[in-house]
Amino acid sequence: MRGPVQKTCECCGQVFQCGGYQCWCSRVTITEVQMDWIAARYQDCLCPFCLEKIASGELGPRSG
Repeated sequence: MRGPVQKTCECCGQVFQCGGYQCWCSRVTITEVQMDWIAARYQDCLCPFCLEKIASGELGPRSG
């Protein structure tokens, strides 16, 4: 992937920038259980807001 691309969050519909392999999301700490939960529900990226909600346990499984 070349440079950031604009995507739409599958969870909330918000438009955000995805940086591919150098993306902001690599700095968000989520557990394997949380990643499995995401993968079972969504086919593409989630926005920073939704990913942070999952990391905090506010959305999806708790971090543990």
